[in-house]
Formats: sequence, C-alpha cells, structure tokens
Amino acid sequence: MLQVIGIGPGRPEWLPPAINELVKNCEILIGGSRALELFPDFTGQTYVLSGNLARSIEVIRSALTEKNVIGVLVSGDPGFFSFLPRLKKEFPEERIDVHPGISSLQFAFARAELAWQEADFASVHGRELSVLPQVITRPTAVLTGGENTPQAIAQFYLEQGNNPQISIGNALAYPEEFWATMDAEKLAQEETLLKNAIVILHPDSKQTSISNNQPSDSYPPKRGTKLSLGIPDEEFLRGKVPMTKAEIRVQVLAKAQISTKDRVVDIGAGTGSISIEAAGLASEGVVYAIEHNTEAQELILANQEKFAVPNLRLIPGAAPDVFGELPPVDVCIIGGSSGRLSEILQTVPLIKGGRIVITAVTIETVAQGLKLLTDYNYQDIDTISIQAVRWKTVQTLHMAQALNPIFIISARKGEK
Repeated sequence: MLQVIGIGPGRPEWLPPAINELVKNCEILIGGSRALELFPDFTGQTYVLSGNLARSIEVIRSALTEKNVIGVLVSGDPGFFSFLPRLKKEFPEERIDVHPGISSLQFAFARAELAWQEADFASVHGRELSVLPQVITRPTAVLTGGENTPQAIAQFYLEQGNNPQISIGNALAYPEEFWATMDAEKLAQEETLLKNAIVILHPDSKQTSISNNQPSDSYPPKRGTKLSLGIPDEEFLRGKVPMTKAEIRVQVLAKAQISTKDRVVDIGAGTGSISIEAAGLASEGVVYAIEHNTEAQELILANQEKFAVPNLRLIPGAAPDVFGELPPVDVCIIGGSSGRLSEILQTVPLIKGGRIVITAVTIETVAQGLKLLTDYNYQDIDTISIQAVRWKTVQTLHMAQALNPIFIISARKGEK
C-alpha cells in the first residue's frame, strides 16, 4: 500500500499532527533528502528520491516488494502538479491513499489576500511559456522552474506590449521568503534569484501597456471573422493538419452543451477549430486545447491570434499524460486519442454530470467507445452518425461533394 503524503512547504511548523502520526505507521519512508529530514525520529527504512523520475519509480517499486506500508513524501499538496498522477499510472493495482498538504498555490493566494476559487492554474516548469494565457481574464497562478523564472514570464508579457501586475512568492514560509507585487516592467529588472517560485498574474483590469498607460493594440488583434458557430473552413489556418469540418463542428458543439462559464478540454485539438468555437460559447470560462503535434500547436496559436480568442489555453503534449495541468472541467471533447481512449476516459478530470463528446470515423472506435463509457459508468450515452453533402456549383449545375461520415458519441459523467 502506498501512502502519498503532502508535506506542504517543507517546514516542521506547517506539518499537522495527523501527518506525523501517519508517518509513524509507515514501514518505509521515501522522499527527497529535505523531506526526510522533517521526520528525524522515524525508525523504519528510508530511501532518498533523486531528480531522476524513472529511478524514483524503481525505488518505490522495489520498496513495495519488501514491506506493506510505504510512505511517499511529496512537497506541497499531492493533488497540485505533483507526483500523484505518475504513481497512479505506474501502480494501477496498488492501493494508494492520498493525504493533503498545503500547496504553494494556497500560500501564494493567502499572501496576496485573494480568493482563488475562480482562479486559473498553469505550470511552465519544463514547458514552453506559450502555455501562459495571452490575455489574463482572471487571477492565474503559475508554477515556474528552470529558465522560466518570474523575470522570464514578465519579459514574455512585455514583448507582447502588456505590463500586467504580478505577485511573486519564493521560498514561501522559509526565513528567506520573498514576496512582492509589481508590474512586469519592474519584475523584469528584479535581480533577486527567484528559483522555483510561484507567481500570480492579476486580471487584465490591472494591465497597462508600456507607453502612455493605454491598452496595447498588439494583442488581441482585430478579428477578421465574427466568432460564431460554423465558421467557414477556409477562414482557419490549416497547413497539413486535419480539421473538423464546419457541418460536423456545429453538431459536436451542440452535443457538448457548453455554457458561458464552463471549463472545456479539447483533446486532439488539431487546428483548434473546435477549441476556438467552444471558447466563443464559454466566453466567461476557459478552453484547454491538448495537442501533441508541433505543427498543429503552432496552428492553434496562430488561429487563436487570428480570431482574437483570449480564453483559449494550449497544453502541448498527449492525453492523458498532461492531465495534471488541468483543473476540474465541465466538458470534454475527444477528437483524437492515439489509442489511449481507455486511459483518457478513466482519468480526465471531468466533474460529476460533466458532458463528454467523442468523434470517431470507424465502427471499431465506436464499439470501443460505447463499451468503455458503459464500463466506466457514464450515463445518458447517445450515438449519432452524420454524413454531410456539400453541393458545389459546376458551371450551371450543382454537384454533390460528400464529406466523410462521422460518428458522434455523447454522455455524462456518472457516479464512480
């Protein structure tokens, strides 16, 4: 059995008594060297985890063969950009109990005296800065790391012509804690070493441009096309990436039943056509576009810029590997699963009652999808098939141009 234990900021005074009692009952304790130092009276075996993730997994796997109760110490809270998703993937048959800690998110919002129930979250630790929101519509907490320091984030926004207010927390709860709120222009010049900090991007109501305190016109650009359902295919930048045609796109979004404040994830987003129209429906929410193809990622960002969509977030990578970057979502649209549909349906952070829509072009995928939805207790499962025919003018006649038939499966998340 694995006990995944959150140690909060890693200071003994912030460890609740329940965590200390839990550690006492472990037979083996695994964690970073600093984490293990929090429990000097532990009498069982200890193993130090390294920065090598694969090696750390093997240490845990070996420990599970020796003893029954293994404690794995993780910084912050296990449910916030932590080791938990990887452990669940590597040990699907193992019982895993999760014990919360205080996350850097909680600390930072407390320091900023801000409520965070409506906030967005992102991580640029090991990821490109392009995952950051182009326009900040609500408080956004960002985990930094490596070259992506708070100063680099500030420079990212300055290069767009924006100068947002940014709160920075480094070494929170430690004697050397750094906490400040400043605009991006000042932060870019900050000389303090801010390693693995958390920042809070304040909404656009506090953003100014660098010159004359006027809103920058460099972003968002003027819309070339009205953002509405059924945008003509030719309006999207496409390259060589497949795109859901307008007639099908409208039906998919109708099945998704997106509301104004919904959080939506579009898996296998391609050119971003569905993501962009979904963002128009969820005008006060956010759409997360997951895509692993680098050309498609560039097209998503280019189309986002063309249509001036502020509430679209690109998450580079493959599902379900990047699900740790998602908050709970209200709607999940699956346009491509790369053969991992079962994993996706099991682990997507869809709320109870949330809507899911799957598109498929083969009967085999439909059969698999229906079986998995039933096995995983999704409710109100419905399937339709569509073949649209466009009538093209050829001289004085109209000729049929049939699009490929497609299946659309929709359902709602039920009780586990």
